[in-house]
Amino acid sequence: MTKRLNWVLAVLLVLIGLPYYWLLLDNRNGDAQPKPITIAQLRQAAAAIPGPAPIDVEVELVAFRRLPGDLFAAGSGLKRRLIGVMAWRLPVPGKGPVVIDSALDAAAAQQMGMEQFDAGAWRRVAETLGQASLILITHEHPDHLGGLVSLGQREVLDRVLFNPQQLPGNRWTDLLKWPAPPLPQAAITGSAIRPVAAGVVVIPAPSHTPGSQMVFVRLADGREFLFTGDIATLALNWQQQRARSRLIGDWIAPENRAEVYSWLLTIAALKAASPGLVVLPGHDFEWVNNPENQTGVTHRFVIASD
Repeated sequence: MTKRLNWVLAVLLVLIGLPYYWLLLDNRNGDAQPKPITIAQLRQAAAAIPGPAPIDVEVELVAFRRLPGDLFAAGSGLKRRLIGVMAWRLPVPGKGPVVIDSALDAAAAQQMGMEQFDAGAWRRVAETLGQASLILITHEHPDHLGGLVSLGQREVLDRVLFNPQQLPGNRWTDLLKWPAPPLPQAAITGSAIRPVAAGVVVIPAPSHTPGSQMVFVRLADGREFLFTGDIATLALNWQQQRARSRLIGDWIAPENRAEVYSWLLTIAALKAASPGLVVLPGHDFEWVNNPENQTGVTHRFVIASD
Protein backbone atom coordinates (compact mmCIF):
# COMPACT_ATOMS: atom_id res chain seq x y z
CA MET A 1 0.00 0.00 0.00
CA THR A 2 2.77 2.42 1.01
CA LYS A 3 4.75 1.63 -2.14
CA ARG A 4 1.71 2.24 -4.32
CA LEU A 5 1.03 5.56 -2.54
CA ASN A 6 4.58 6.65 -3.11
CA TRP A 7 4.22 5.93 -6.81
CA VAL A 8 0.98 7.92 -6.96
CA LEU A 9 2.61 10.86 -5.19
CA ALA A 10 5.60 10.70 -7.52
CA VAL A 11 3.35 10.73 -10.58
CA LEU A 12 1.36 13.67 -9.21
CA LEU A 13 4.61 15.53 -8.54
CA VAL A 14 5.65 15.06 -12.15
CA LEU A 15 2.24 15.88 -13.62
CA ILE A 16 1.52 18.90 -11.43
CA GLY A 17 4.72 20.03 -9.74
CA LEU A 18 6.95 20.29 -12.78
CA PRO A 19 4.49 22.29 -14.92
CA TYR A 20 3.80 24.56 -11.94
CA TYR A 21 7.52 25.19 -11.47
CA TRP A 22 8.11 25.77 -15.18
CA LEU A 23 5.13 28.07 -15.73
CA LEU A 24 5.18 30.15 -12.53
CA LEU A 25 8.44 29.76 -10.61
CA ASP A 26 11.33 29.30 -13.06
CA ASN A 27 13.49 32.42 -13.00
CA ARG A 28 16.74 31.36 -14.65
CA ASN A 29 18.20 34.17 -16.72
CA GLY A 30 20.61 32.12 -18.82
CA ASP A 31 23.67 34.16 -19.76
CA ALA A 32 21.95 37.56 -19.84
CA GLN A 33 24.24 40.57 -19.64
CA PRO A 34 23.43 44.26 -19.08
CA LYS A 35 23.36 46.59 -22.04
CA PRO A 36 26.31 48.98 -22.57
CA ILE A 37 24.40 52.07 -21.43
CA THR A 38 25.78 54.29 -18.67
CA ILE A 39 24.24 56.96 -16.51
CA ALA A 40 26.81 59.40 -17.92
CA GLN A 41 25.54 58.76 -21.45
CA LEU A 42 21.95 59.33 -20.34
CA ARG A 43 22.84 62.57 -18.59
CA GLN A 44 24.71 63.80 -21.63
CA ALA A 45 21.71 63.02 -23.84
CA ALA A 46 19.34 64.71 -21.38
CA ALA A 47 21.39 67.92 -21.70
CA ALA A 48 21.58 67.79 -25.51
CA ILE A 49 18.38 69.74 -26.23
CA PRO A 50 18.17 73.31 -24.87
CA GLY A 51 15.14 74.70 -23.12
CA PRO A 52 13.21 74.21 -19.89
CA ALA A 53 13.29 70.69 -18.47
CA PRO A 54 10.34 69.15 -16.60
CA ILE A 55 10.00 70.24 -12.98
CA ASP A 56 8.04 67.37 -11.42
CA VAL A 57 6.63 63.88 -11.95
CA GLU A 58 2.92 63.34 -11.35
CA VAL A 59 1.03 60.07 -11.58
CA GLU A 60 -2.63 59.25 -12.09
CA LEU A 61 -4.03 55.81 -11.20
CA VAL A 62 -6.84 55.17 -13.66
CA ALA A 63 -7.69 51.52 -12.97
CA PHE A 64 -6.38 48.45 -11.21
CA ARG A 65 -6.84 44.76 -10.61
CA ARG A 66 -5.20 42.39 -8.14
CA LEU A 67 -3.41 39.31 -9.47
CA PRO A 68 -0.95 36.75 -8.05
CA GLY A 69 2.58 38.08 -7.86
CA ASP A 70 4.04 34.96 -9.50
CA LEU A 71 2.42 35.98 -12.77
CA PHE A 72 4.44 39.20 -13.02
CA ALA A 73 7.59 38.24 -11.09
CA ALA A 74 8.34 34.53 -11.37
CA GLY A 75 8.78 32.82 -8.02
CA SER A 76 7.76 35.85 -5.96
CA GLY A 77 4.75 34.16 -4.37
CA LEU A 78 1.03 33.76 -4.95
CA LYS A 79 0.07 36.77 -2.81
CA ARG A 80 -2.10 39.05 -4.91
CA ARG A 81 -0.56 42.37 -5.90
CA LEU A 82 -2.26 45.52 -7.07
CA ILE A 83 -1.52 45.96 -10.77
CA GLY A 84 -2.21 49.63 -11.44
CA VAL A 85 -2.88 51.24 -14.80
CA MET A 86 -1.13 54.61 -14.68
CA ALA A 87 -0.28 57.65 -16.74
CA TRP A 88 2.50 60.11 -15.92
CA ARG A 89 2.55 63.90 -16.35
CA LEU A 90 5.75 65.94 -16.30
CA PRO A 91 4.95 69.68 -16.15
CA VAL A 92 7.28 71.94 -18.17
CA PRO A 93 7.45 75.71 -17.53
CA GLY A 94 6.05 77.79 -20.37
CA LYS A 95 4.68 74.90 -22.44
CA GLY A 96 2.49 71.81 -22.32
CA PRO A 97 3.55 68.87 -20.18
CA VAL A 98 5.37 65.74 -21.25
CA VAL A 99 3.05 62.74 -20.83
CA ILE A 100 4.31 59.16 -20.52
CA ASP A 101 1.75 56.42 -21.20
CA SER A 102 -1.97 57.06 -21.50
CA ALA A 103 -3.79 54.38 -19.44
CA LEU A 104 -7.19 53.29 -20.86
CA ASP A 105 -10.83 54.26 -21.11
CA ALA A 106 -13.84 52.65 -19.40
CA ALA A 107 -14.60 50.22 -22.21
CA ALA A 108 -11.04 48.89 -22.30
CA ALA A 109 -10.94 48.65 -18.51
CA GLN A 110 -14.06 46.47 -18.56
CA GLN A 111 -12.67 44.34 -21.37
CA MET A 112 -9.42 43.77 -19.45
CA GLY A 113 -11.28 42.81 -16.27
CA MET A 114 -10.19 45.71 -14.07
CA GLU A 115 -11.59 45.63 -10.54
CA GLN A 116 -12.01 49.40 -10.40
CA PHE A 117 -11.97 52.19 -12.95
CA ASP A 118 -11.74 55.84 -11.89
CA ALA A 119 -13.73 57.89 -14.40
CA GLY A 120 -12.46 61.14 -12.90
CA ALA A 121 -8.86 60.03 -13.22
CA TRP A 122 -9.41 59.05 -16.85
CA ARG A 123 -11.00 62.44 -17.55
CA ARG A 124 -7.94 64.16 -16.10
CA VAL A 125 -5.61 62.00 -18.20
CA ALA A 126 -7.61 62.76 -21.35
CA GLU A 127 -7.48 66.50 -20.62
CA THR A 128 -3.74 66.31 -20.00
CA LEU A 129 -3.16 64.46 -23.27
CA GLY A 130 -4.93 67.35 -24.99
CA GLN A 131 -2.56 69.83 -23.33
CA ALA A 132 0.65 67.88 -23.87
CA SER A 133 3.61 69.22 -25.80
CA LEU A 134 5.07 65.70 -26.10
CA ILE A 135 3.66 62.21 -25.52
CA LEU A 136 5.72 59.04 -25.14
CA ILE A 137 4.43 55.47 -24.83
CA THR A 138 6.54 52.81 -23.13
CA HIS A 139 5.04 50.01 -25.24
CA GLU A 140 2.10 49.06 -27.41
CA HIS A 141 -0.16 47.16 -25.00
CA PRO A 142 -3.71 48.57 -24.66
CA ASP A 143 -3.29 49.62 -21.02
CA HIS A 144 -0.45 51.95 -22.05
CA LEU A 145 -1.31 53.02 -25.59
CA GLY A 146 -5.06 52.42 -25.62
CA GLY A 147 -6.21 55.55 -23.80
CA LEU A 148 -4.45 57.77 -26.31
CA VAL A 149 -5.89 55.98 -29.34
CA SER A 150 -9.40 55.84 -27.87
CA LEU A 151 -9.61 59.64 -27.92
CA GLY A 152 -9.55 59.50 -31.71
CA GLN A 153 -7.96 62.95 -31.91
CA ARG A 154 -5.45 63.29 -34.70
CA GLU A 155 -3.99 66.49 -33.26
CA VAL A 156 -3.14 64.56 -30.08
CA LEU A 157 -1.64 61.65 -32.01
CA ASP A 158 0.59 64.16 -33.80
CA ARG A 159 2.24 64.98 -30.46
CA VAL A 160 3.35 61.38 -29.92
CA LEU A 161 6.83 60.18 -30.81
CA PHE A 162 5.98 56.63 -31.87
CA ASN A 163 8.41 53.87 -32.75
CA PRO A 164 7.41 51.60 -35.66
CA GLN A 165 6.04 48.79 -33.48
CA GLN A 166 3.70 51.16 -31.66
CA LEU A 167 1.76 51.93 -34.85
CA PRO A 168 -0.87 49.77 -36.59
CA GLY A 169 0.34 46.54 -38.12
CA ASN A 170 0.96 44.08 -35.28
CA ARG A 171 -0.91 41.88 -32.83
CA TRP A 172 -1.34 44.52 -30.13
CA THR A 173 -1.81 47.74 -32.05
CA ASP A 174 -4.39 46.14 -34.32
CA LEU A 175 -6.60 45.55 -31.26
CA LEU A 176 -7.13 49.31 -31.04
CA LYS A 177 -9.58 51.47 -32.99
CA TRP A 178 -7.30 53.95 -34.72
CA PRO A 179 -8.63 57.04 -36.50
CA ALA A 180 -8.81 56.96 -40.27
CA PRO A 181 -5.49 57.48 -42.09
CA PRO A 182 -3.26 59.32 -42.46
CA LEU A 183 -1.63 58.37 -39.16
CA PRO A 184 1.65 59.66 -37.73
CA GLN A 185 4.90 58.22 -38.99
CA ALA A 186 7.41 56.53 -36.69
CA ALA A 187 9.70 59.14 -35.16
CA ILE A 188 11.86 56.87 -32.93
CA THR A 189 13.88 54.46 -35.05
CA GLY A 190 17.07 52.51 -34.50
CA SER A 191 18.60 51.24 -31.26
CA ALA A 192 20.51 54.30 -30.03
CA ILE A 193 19.35 56.31 -27.04
CA ARG A 194 17.71 59.51 -28.24
CA PRO A 195 17.08 62.87 -26.58
CA VAL A 196 13.57 64.05 -27.44
CA ALA A 197 13.18 67.14 -25.26
CA ALA A 198 15.14 69.04 -22.65
CA GLY A 199 15.83 66.53 -19.89
CA VAL A 200 13.99 63.67 -21.64
CA VAL A 201 15.68 60.67 -23.29
CA VAL A 202 14.13 57.63 -24.99
CA ILE A 203 15.92 54.28 -24.59
CA PRO A 204 14.79 51.78 -27.26
CA ALA A 205 14.42 48.46 -25.45
CA PRO A 206 12.58 45.79 -27.50
CA SER A 207 11.99 42.94 -25.08
CA HIS A 208 8.66 42.81 -23.27
CA THR A 209 7.20 43.79 -26.64
CA PRO A 210 8.92 44.68 -29.92
CA GLY A 211 7.95 48.32 -29.31
CA SER A 212 9.14 48.56 -25.71
CA GLN A 213 11.17 51.60 -24.75
CA MET A 214 12.22 53.17 -21.46
CA VAL A 215 12.32 56.88 -20.70
CA PHE A 216 15.05 58.62 -18.69
CA VAL A 217 14.18 62.03 -17.28
CA ARG A 218 16.42 64.55 -15.56
CA LEU A 219 14.33 67.28 -13.96
CA ALA A 220 15.36 70.92 -13.81
CA ASP A 221 16.39 70.46 -10.15
CA GLY A 222 18.63 67.48 -11.01
CA ARG A 223 16.37 64.65 -9.82
CA GLU A 224 16.47 61.66 -12.15
CA PHE A 225 13.81 59.10 -13.05
CA LEU A 226 13.69 55.98 -15.21
CA PHE A 227 10.28 54.90 -16.52
CA THR A 228 10.56 51.18 -17.26
CA GLY A 229 7.17 50.33 -18.71
CA ASP A 230 6.48 46.61 -18.38
CA ILE A 231 10.10 45.56 -18.61
CA ALA A 232 9.73 45.97 -14.85
CA THR A 233 6.03 45.67 -14.10
CA LEU A 234 6.80 45.62 -10.37
CA ALA A 235 9.71 47.09 -8.43
CA LEU A 236 10.94 43.65 -7.43
CA ASN A 237 11.37 42.74 -11.13
CA TRP A 238 14.54 44.82 -11.28
CA GLN A 239 15.36 44.67 -7.57
CA GLN A 240 15.43 40.84 -7.53
CA GLN A 241 15.99 40.24 -11.25
CA ARG A 242 12.70 38.41 -11.72
CA ALA A 243 11.12 38.28 -15.17
CA ARG A 244 7.45 37.57 -15.73
CA SER A 245 6.33 33.99 -15.35
CA ARG A 246 6.52 31.75 -18.40
CA LEU A 247 2.74 31.42 -18.21
CA ILE A 248 2.50 35.12 -19.07
CA GLY A 249 5.73 35.72 -20.94
CA ASP A 250 5.70 32.57 -23.10
CA TRP A 251 1.98 31.96 -23.59
CA ILE A 252 -0.46 34.73 -22.74
CA ALA A 253 1.58 37.79 -23.79
CA PRO A 254 4.77 36.45 -25.39
CA GLU A 255 7.94 38.43 -24.79
CA ASN A 256 11.66 38.05 -25.44
CA ARG A 257 12.63 36.67 -22.04
CA ALA A 258 16.39 36.87 -22.62
CA GLU A 259 16.15 40.54 -23.58
CA VAL A 260 13.93 41.29 -20.58
CA TYR A 261 16.61 39.89 -18.29
CA SER A 262 19.28 41.97 -20.04
CA TRP A 263 17.27 45.13 -19.48
CA LEU A 264 16.51 44.24 -15.86
CA LEU A 265 20.27 43.91 -15.31
CA THR A 266 20.74 47.25 -17.06
CA ILE A 267 18.23 48.95 -14.78
CA ALA A 268 19.99 47.54 -11.73
CA ALA A 269 23.38 48.68 -13.05
CA LEU A 270 22.11 52.22 -13.66
CA LYS A 271 20.65 52.34 -10.16
CA ALA A 272 23.92 51.08 -8.66
CA ALA A 273 25.86 53.74 -10.54
CA SER A 274 23.44 56.47 -9.43
CA PRO A 275 21.69 55.57 -6.15
CA GLY A 276 19.51 58.67 -6.40
CA LEU A 277 17.92 57.46 -9.64
CA VAL A 278 14.22 56.73 -9.05
CA VAL A 279 13.12 53.67 -11.02
CA LEU A 280 9.39 53.81 -11.75
CA PRO A 281 7.85 50.40 -12.59
CA GLY A 282 5.09 50.06 -15.14
CA HIS A 283 2.25 48.98 -12.83
CA ASP A 284 3.48 49.04 -9.21
CA PHE A 285 1.35 51.92 -7.91
CA GLU A 286 1.56 50.75 -4.30
CA TRP A 287 5.37 50.88 -4.45
CA VAL A 288 5.33 54.29 -6.12
CA ASN A 289 2.81 55.60 -3.58
CA ASN A 290 4.64 54.26 -0.50
CA PRO A 291 6.31 57.18 1.35
CA GLU A 292 9.09 54.86 2.53
CA ASN A 293 10.35 54.58 -1.04
CA GLN A 294 10.81 58.35 -1.36
CA THR A 295 10.01 58.44 -5.06
CA GLY A 296 9.17 62.14 -5.01
CA VAL A 297 6.20 61.49 -7.29
CA THR A 298 3.10 63.67 -6.94
CA HIS A 299 0.06 61.39 -6.78
CA ARG A 300 -2.43 63.35 -8.86
CA PHE A 301 -2.26 65.42 -12.01
CA VAL A 302 -2.76 69.14 -11.68
CA ILE A 303 -4.76 70.29 -14.72
CA ALA A 304 -3.76 73.71 -15.97
CA SER A 305 -6.60 76.18 -16.35
CA ASP A 306 -7.34 77.70 -19.76
